[in-house]
Amino acid sequence: MPKAKGSKIEISLTDFVDFVCKAGSSKLTKVKQVKNREEYSPATDFYKALREGIKKNHESDGERKDLKKILDKVTDNKKIKNYSEAIDGYRKFWGNKTFKYFSPPSKHWVKGDLDIRINPELGLEYNGNFIIVKLYLKSDKLGKDKIEQILTLMESQLRKGFDKEIKMAVLDVKNGKLFLKENDDVSLFPLLEGEAISFETIWKGIK
Repeated sequence: MPKAKGSKIEISLTDFVDFVCKAGSSKLTKVKQVKNREEYSPATDFYKALREGIKKNHESDGERKDLKKILDKVTDNKKIKNYSEAIDGYRKFWGNKTFKYFSPPSKHWVKGDLDIRINPELGLEYNGNFIIVKLYLKSDKLGKDKIEQILTLMESQLRKGFDKEIKMAVLDVKNGKLFLKENDDVSLFPLLEGEAISFETIWKGIK
């Protein structure tokens, strides 16, 4: 979902970490894929209704069973299948917890001309825990490297103004698995800065 404003290159956090995890010429392929993709449109955002449905359910103090209502207005068979899997996974994560919602922070991380959107969907309080959650909805395996990279960027960019008791988290939605940032270690950040420079260089070097 890239967008270029003048020399500014705007991409999603997910696209960036996908690029970071590639090696060799596959990095070039990833940048080409992102650059040649049509500009973002809500109509082509596959998981938009699901993300918004989960968020609205928490905002309105909805219950675990209410998540199924997200499917009521979904007619596309591919979406029904993927949304159903994701809702089952989210219900697994929910379990018997009682959640209170709070607005999560968001930020644009700018490195050179590259602008990466860091926009977690949820802020949740439960059992004395406070977490800021990025939803991972893709079917691709969420490996350790991607988890660490996402959490490092969230910790480095979103921490300001929030107590240390609030933890950054990534939720592998379809598998119902939550990954927490248990410390404030951001030693991966210089690597990510270098990768951002590399992404920008490749973007500007290809037609």
